[in-house]
Amino acid sequence: MTYRTERRLVASGATAAAALLFLIVPYTALRGLRLDATLALGAALFLALYIFREAIFQAADRALYRRRFRRPETRILLGFADRVGASFTVLDLVEAIRDCLERPADMGAVLVRSNTWELIYQSSSAAATDPKVLEALERNFRDWSEGFSFINEDYSISNTNEGARGFFVYAKGFHFFVLTRLCSLIELEAFRTLYGELKIYFDRVITISDLFEVASLSKEWELVAETQRSFLPKKLPTVAKLDLAVSYRPLVNVSGDYYDAIPIDEARTLLVVGDVSGKGLAAALVMGIIVNTIRVAEDKADLAALVRSVDAAVRDMGFDDKYTVLFLGLVDTAKKSFRYVNAAMADPIIVAQTALGPKVRRLQPTMGLVGLVPIEGDIAVEELPLRTDEIILLASDGVTEVANADGKRLGEVEAFDRTLLQSVKLGAEGFVGSLTSLIYSFVGDAELKDDVTILAAKAGRLWD
Repeated sequence: MTYRTERRLVASGATAAAALLFLIVPYTALRGLRLDATLALGAALFLALYIFREAIFQAADRALYRRRFRRPETRILLGFADRVGASFTVLDLVEAIRDCLERPADMGAVLVRSNTWELIYQSSSAAATDPKVLEALERNFRDWSEGFSFINEDYSISNTNEGARGFFVYAKGFHFFVLTRLCSLIELEAFRTLYGELKIYFDRVITISDLFEVASLSKEWELVAETQRSFLPKKLPTVAKLDLAVSYRPLVNVSGDYYDAIPIDEARTLLVVGDVSGKGLAAALVMGIIVNTIRVAEDKADLAALVRSVDAAVRDMGFDDKYTVLFLGLVDTAKKSFRYVNAAMADPIIVAQTALGPKVRRLQPTMGLVGLVPIEGDIAVEELPLRTDEIILLASDGVTEVANADGKRLGEVEAFDRTLLQSVKLGAEGFVGSLTSLIYSFVGDAELKDDVTILAAKAGRLWD
């Protein structure tokens, strides 16, 4: 039974008791009085009983509230709701998660942007970082409407907190998951309170971001665009056994996208593609800092160290709302290998050569966003074998997320994979050209809504 239900029962009981006294007392004690005196005394008695009823109800309600809301589990969630109410940035929210949920109660949290399912924050707990758990959460909850609900043991939707594996809130375009086995011990009203605070919080974040974008629009855009272009390579390098090509098309004259290809030695080349949140002068400056940090790094083959350097550089700039998604890939034609870190980039792809012909292989994220909060723990670096004629495709979300007039996204239609497989025999320039043509034919009369950046690297004859 919930707090609201018990509260209604207490109110009904107090009202019933007062009504019974009002009926009994005049009947038993006032039968000898005249009608006018009886009515006057009845009115006075009604007022007294109403005051009595309110006193009884308030006392019982306070006792009920203390019994339910002083449970330590409920106090933990309400304490987190209070911190959310005082938060204004994503960093504030992350600190509240760590201080109020992770440390005192070992709760795991996952925060994602709903439309792109971009991972903004995840706790370091096993469940919150398990790729299978994250896949199940996206499969079962991505299309959920605004509100909150609970998570079953198999990470499906539950309508009750009894025996729940966790809970989630969907508000203002964000999904917030908390994985904990304490749900059944927490008062249901506390979840409603948290949902309300999160709605207000995300409204604040969106409003602040919109104000920043409006302010950015008042700046000299051409100067910003020129500043940004100066950070990007004027042309891609010529690399033995590796064919490189790029297409870079900002939606407006400035972009949050960036790319680079940096030869380390005769065999190794570092590929870089990323996207800074927002646009305008701040995004261009952050982009420049990122590109420069990578270029001046002493050991460009240490991908984990590069990510940490970028993370520190972005945070040192002091923008509360600036972060980057980032892909770093190290091609080694001598060892015939490809090592990479994928920090929340949308669908990097390898068109792999197999015994059955070319196959599209998507590279899943290995970590979350960079530059938002300090990175804790080790950074996973994945490694794949690289074969002759395989193509590495690194593209911003303006490629796979681009939508046609019917609302279908390019990355979800069969024509996308088919074009990649049919273009694998072309050089890197032809491959990028085929994909670019597909984007514009797919969009048709609809308008592009994001920047389009495509970097392709095709392996040459690696056995020579």
